[in-house]
Amino acid sequence: MISRRGWIALVIAGLALLLASYTLNLLLLLGAIVFFATVAAEMLLFELGAPLARSEAFSGERLEMPGILTPTSTAAATLEVEYRGSEPIRAEVLDLVPLGLAPDSTSTTGVCWWAPGQKRRIEYQVRAGARGSYRVGPLSVLVESPHGLAWVQRTIPRTERPVRVIPPAPFERSHRLAPGLATRVQGPLALRHRGFGTEFRSLRLYQSNDDIRHIAWKRSRLPLLYVREFEQESRQDFLLLLDVTPAMITGLPGENALDRAVEASALVTSVVARSGEDRVGLAIVGQTTQQYFAPARSARHLRLMIENLAYIRPSEGTLPLAATLDDLLRRGIHDTHVIAFAALDGPLEGFHLAYARFRARGNRLYLFPPRRSAFYPPLARDRAGMAALRWAEVEEEHRLEKLRGEFMGEGVPFLPYDRRGAGMSVISAYGQIRAWGQL
Repeated sequence: MISRRGWIALVIAGLALLLASYTLNLLLLLGAIVFFATVAAEMLLFELGAPLARSEAFSGERLEMPGILTPTSTAAATLEVEYRGSEPIRAEVLDLVPLGLAPDSTSTTGVCWWAPGQKRRIEYQVRAGARGSYRVGPLSVLVESPHGLAWVQRTIPRTERPVRVIPPAPFERSHRLAPGLATRVQGPLALRHRGFGTEFRSLRLYQSNDDIRHIAWKRSRLPLLYVREFEQESRQDFLLLLDVTPAMITGLPGENALDRAVEASALVTSVVARSGEDRVGLAIVGQTTQQYFAPARSARHLRLMIENLAYIRPSEGTLPLAATLDDLLRRGIHDTHVIAFAALDGPLEGFHLAYARFRARGNRLYLFPPRRSAFYPPLARDRAGMAALRWAEVEEEHRLEKLRGEFMGEGVPFLPYDRRGAGMSVISAYGQIRAWGQL
């Protein structure tokens, strides 16, 4: 391909030819013809000889590049490139780095002459950004003509390297949890619990979040209403629902709302893995459901869940909560506790009817929205910037309080979390669900 410098040379040669033709100056005409012929000859010879500088003429090896990084961490990358051609060439070798791994220094050798058999090194550092799976490389070679009038690009094969950005997992803290929350063996957790099962246990006063079908009308007198409690089997199903829309990436890389939700989900998965009976599933939802794992408890299932939690990446759109509940029903869930980490920025139209259908199948919803005002980084130092940040925080708090009223009115537990995470609140909720069947 013709480079920018080549186009400029062709334009200058053309203008010189036009000027010589207009002035009928033989000396100028001769010079213009020689200049044009030189430029054209270099481009033509380079085009004919470009196959000699094919990708097989270069070989690359990655000497240093970690495969797993944590957000905001830095890592060194070292590559060695060898030119195996038979003639000297003018080339530049560039390592292609994705946007999620911003290089702190140059990842190119620069344009230079390569002698046959010559080796060069590329050394640079990358800074990891948001979580996800990335691919560094392949090495790209830009071969130029001797005067930079034309160029051709080649790719060195087998020089790619997968890199995963994963925040530190909280499993090292899971052993501090009370064993009684996790299993029927390691503590005083009973095999049977009060809840909505099949065997009658006792009567108690009606609460606002109780199912009206369980009211004991023959024993009730206004204003005192009683509900029947039943024995509930020990095994319960849990489904972790993660919103991966852009609203969940509020905050710094590795410490944003989505990272904290992933940590809490991994903690619940770890606790369920230690239990003897519970099952856990996962739904990764953006504009639509991207991945779904039905509640189960096999070792392979739990491993797949942890891997998918680690490699979650944000996607475009907003989460439609009502459509998501209907989609879960179409997937056949019933008698399941759905723990949802969602920013609730999507449309809420039709939620009342969708939640009624959801509850009719014995499911329960527990919302853990991020308190996004607590994730805003204090970057603004001037007065105007601080005022704008304060306004955004107040608006977010008002929005969250309005949502709290709407969902609490539907009987949905609403438990916001901040940058410290949702681990303690979600484990507390899990313990209450295990003991009482609900929050």
